[in-house]
Amino acid sequence: MTAVDRFTTPEGACAYAAAEIAVGLQRALSERGVAHFSLSGGNTPRRAYELVAPLIENWGSVELWYGDERCVPPDDPESTHRLIVKSLLPAIAATGSPPPLEHRVRGEAGAEAAAQEYAELLSERVAADDDGLPALDVSLLGLGPDGHTASLFPGHPEIDITGALCLPVHDSPKPPPDRVTLTLPVLRAARWTLLLVTGADMAQALSAVVAGHDHNVPASLLGGSRLRVIADRAALSDPA
Repeated sequence: MTAVDRFTTPEGACAYAAAEIAVGLQRALSERGVAHFSLSGGNTPRRAYELVAPLIENWGSVELWYGDERCVPPDDPESTHRLIVKSLLPAIAATGSPPPLEHRVRGEAGAEAAAQEYAELLSERVAADDDGLPALDVSLLGLGPDGHTASLFPGHPEIDITGALCLPVHDSPKPPPDRVTLTLPVLRAARWTLLLVTGADMAQALSAVVAGHDHNVPASLLGGSRLRVIADRAALSDPA
């Protein structure tokens, strides 16, 4: 079973996630002089982004990536890039640190073109591991009520594709239907993966993730010793 770090409130979970992100990024900066940080969309990580900003002294040596993105213009309310522009980047600017290098997914170019472009950029910028996969230093991911993570949805073929770094998605059960996602092998190759989950509506999906690998629960396939699950009491249905 997957271990879970448990917190009473969403604030506690986000604060701990921020601290763990900082540890992973600082380790990468110390060892390699650059840190690659993969971002998640949604409301839950917003607070973690705000809290992690003052924990890194030099964001100028950090490169930002996206676990997935919606195929919308960058200023669209659905864009994860817009979330980062409204949360992490201004929080970093407030610290006086140089800004990180952001590699946004050009979703407005269309899913196929954006996925190919992003895969090429990953290959160019992120050093490969022993399996030839780009090894992101820290990957922050979220969880959907259906068990999806990034834009890997239950019953969709993208879960099983291993020969690519990044994929177009056209039939997302959540709008908008067109998206770009990192593949499961790339997500699993990250040196440190944090799955941040809050809220009672995630309890059933989180229970399935913690129980172990289940092909019908894509987030459970992240697995491995490098995965940390961080959750609040509501997401764990913890009556204590």
